Amino acid sequence: MPRALVVMRRRALLSLPLLAAPALRAGAAAPVPPFPSWIGRTALIAGEGAAARLTLTEDGTGVMAVRLFFFCRALPIRFWQAEEDGMSLRYSRASALDPARLIQGEAHIQRDGPQLLWIEAARHVAEFQGFAAPDTAGRCG
Repeated sequence: MPRALVVMRRRALLSLPLLAAPALRAGAAAPVPPFPSWIGRTALIAGEGAAARLTLTEDGTGVMAVRLFFFCRALPIRFWQAEEDGMSLRYSRASALDPARLIQGEAHIQRDGPQLLWIEAARHVAEFQGFAAPDTAGRCG
């Protein structure tokens, strides 16, 4: 085998990690931003068999669109408040089954990875998947 071809193969093999680095960085779990930076943005959240889009507004209200199997429901957030550190959020929202009934909940950003602890009737772990376009608030798809 010609020496030039051997050198080119060796260089190609040595450069593979450099070529793969951007893809590896993109797949790495980014930390979840504090809740105050969610204001005016639509957060994508995936949980155990369900997906949600959460939009918090400046006036302390918002909307949570929840997809569970085949149904989608946009639920108004009546009140939300972030803790001083921005890592915890308390809220009340309308019930999916009875809009007159309020559900109290809280969410906590986990420090190690893209996860949230979501507590309503039970504890759930959900994954923060970034932000969607603002015009997708209140929709599931």
